[in-house]
Amino acid sequence: MDKQLFKSEIKRVNGYLKEIVTHFDHTGNPISTIVNPLTVELKPRDVLQIFVGSFLIAAPLSFTAEIWELSTTIETFKVWLLVIISFVTVTLFIYFNSYRGRMRGYILHFFKRIIATYVITASSSALILYLIDQFPFGTDPGVAMKRVIIISFPALFGAILSDTLK
Repeated sequence: MDKQLFKSEIKRVNGYLKEIVTHFDHTGNPISTIVNPLTVELKPRDVLQIFVGSFLIAAPLSFTAEIWELSTTIETFKVWLLVIISFVTVTLFIYFNSYRGRMRGYILHFFKRIIATYVITASSSALILYLIDQFPFGTDPGVAMKRVIIISFPALFGAILSDTLK
């Protein structure tokens, strides 16, 4: 049997890209259609989802004295390892969940999503720390940045998970 049993096409529906998969029976008649959201473009809704997901994890962590103390004692090398581990993990997660097989034409969107995830997550972590007077950027910028990185590490995973909800 040479006949293809499905056809996949990408269309814009209400401003969002969708993958429309139509399944056919052996005679070529359509029997079902599935519409899947494509998350290859960074839209305002995605930015909000990233912010909410990161805020959900960052908020409770920001209020703990353990994080404040850890940021004063942890080695800078280990903090940079957290950055590297999170970067690799987040990049691979975004690639495999949104861009695998779809990089052509969306490479810039791929990098925008990664950068947006990091900037939004770090900003939300810094904002919370600032609001509770635990962001000593003026007096001890090293500790302030360590706090942001330590809190952002788990918050990044909340951000990318909430970004996958459509």
